[in-house]
Amino acid sequence: MIHQSLTDLFQTHFEVIPADEDHLLEKVYRIRHQVYCEELGFEPHQVNQMEQDEADKHSIHCLLLHKPTGVYVGCVRLILSDQRAPDAVFPFEKTCAQSLRWVFDKSTGTCRKRYGEISRLAIISEFRRPRHGVLMANGSIEKLDMGDVDARKLFPSMALGLYLAITAMGLDQGLDGVFAMMEPRLARQLHGFGIHFEQVGDVVEHRGVRAPYYISRHSLLDNLKLECRNLLTRIQDCLTVPQALVLK
Repeated sequence: MIHQSLTDLFQTHFEVIPADEDHLLEKVYRIRHQVYCEELGFEPHQVNQMEQDEADKHSIHCLLLHKPTGVYVGCVRLILSDQRAPDAVFPFEKTCAQSLRWVFDKSTGTCRKRYGEISRLAIISEFRRPRHGVLMANGSIEKLDMGDVDARKLFPSMALGLYLAITAMGLDQGLDGVFAMMEPRLARQLHGFGIHFEQVGDVVEHRGVRAPYYISRHSLLDNLKLECRNLLTRIQDCLTVPQALVLK
């Protein structure tokens, strides 16, 4: 059997879509409510079944569409500096408090407007536990063949694809780097793809064991493995990122 590359496999099954219209943002908030409120219990249930917070007002968002079923299966956002309050802290700064080993300092060129925070990455349960099948757009349920090698490779690539998609959108914003709260295990997995997040604070208890991580634009572009570079380039093309930002 000939197996597809990560890039071809991802492109065959998924499409990343900027959530830059109201009806797409509603999809984002409903996925987040399903995952963060109903499944994981991290946030309180909302009557309108949409999970939102103040950071959404100065964030850019991305959706992950599963092409075979026509279902939006994941989302992620990039929190940008609040232009109305440029000195307002990012959420990860509040979570880490005094344990953070990073200082934003205008005098050294590290003001917050040059950075962003990746957060609210969510993948619906049908794709985190795909053996139960996924509800298609037409209401039917499609069973997913997890015995196939490519299928087993497909699902771990979803988080990677979302990270690369929101990174591409961050590059489009001209940011110097981005932060993320994540499990150390996930940081190690991403490192294997050449995504070298640097831990910038102590481990804290936040929806499980988490730590703050940072990756600069240069670190990403210098270390990303070839297969992931190809995938990022495809995603950049999909998002119509200016050619000047496409990886060389």
